[in-house]
Amino acid sequence: MANAFTCEIVNVVDNKFAADSRDKDGKRVVMFDSLRTIEVYLFPHHIIQIEAVKDTKDGTARGIISMSSGLRYITERSAALICSDMAKLV
Repeated sequence: MANAFTCEIVNVVDNKFAADSRDKDGKRVVMFDSLRTIEVYLFPHHIIQIEAVKDTKDGTARGIISMSSGLRYITERSAALICSDMAKLV
């Protein structure tokens, strides 16, 4: 599919996001705020990186998606789920 995309519920990440917010195991922790979500359509060829992270509130697996535009998003779904869906799009 030339125009494959994934639809994600996300929070926008400020570009000055701290790299030192990690748990005792060294995994990055983030806060996903369900009140500040937007729904975006992401095209895989614009995604540079998907990082596996944990939610600070309840330890839920989340993902941080870095785009070629420089924008980053915290996703409602885990990085593993996003990556498995991406494999189906190619």
